[in-house]
Amino acid sequence: MVLGDFNHDGIPDVATSSNQLALGNGNGTFQPPTSLVADAPLAFNWIAAGDINNDGWTDILAATVGAYTYVYLNDREGGFTQSDLANAKNDPAAVLLADLNMDGNLDAVVTSGGAIAAVFLGDGEGGFTQSGNNLYFPFVDQLPAQVGDLNGDGIPDILLPADGMVSIALGKGNGTFLTPFTVGVGAGEGQILMQNLHGQTPKAGLPDLIAPDSGGGITVLINLTK
Repeated sequence: MVLGDFNHDGIPDVATSSNQLALGNGNGTFQPPTSLVADAPLAFNWIAAGDINNDGWTDILAATVGAYTYVYLNDREGGFTQSDLANAKNDPAAVLLADLNMDGNLDAVVTSGGAIAAVFLGDGEGGFTQSGNNLYFPFVDQLPAQVGDLNGDGIPDILLPADGMVSIALGKGNGTFLTPFTVGVGAGEGQILMQNLHGQTPKAGLPDLIAPDSGGGITVLINLTK
């Protein structure tokens, strides 16, 4: 599920990976859902929302079951124009949008079923080009990749969580990343959360990692970056 102002009326709307769009009424309620994308090729595994082509309208990036990653640019008339993300056709499981090379354009991270994450740099017009080598999760039971600045250098890094472990790929600032290093967490962890828990000043920008797990435990990894 994602939030975005898809009809450009200043009110948040809700879109889901089940290809539904519910326009917001502005009072906490929503209109009856309609199809997000007409004639969607397959069911979506995951969707992400953001202004991909810098026109001020919210677009969609969607991973489809066993097939392609699709770019849906908002046509400003209640629909979307479809294209596919080149070289991102290997059973995509999840997608996210973030500015990874700090050029003002949204980039994409595509997680595949083979425990691989690939980075695609956006050109600000709706197109993407793959950047660097694939990043590998530490295990096959991966969760969606996440983005955050973990070492306080102002450059986005990528988290690659899998069962009992999380790998961290530090960003170089140009859309490529160092070889991931891995730390252990509790078995069967869920979404990794990033939050300052050990009393740093907020300006330090060095989040700790919190990993709840399926056994009812929570592992906290204290950020030791100096």
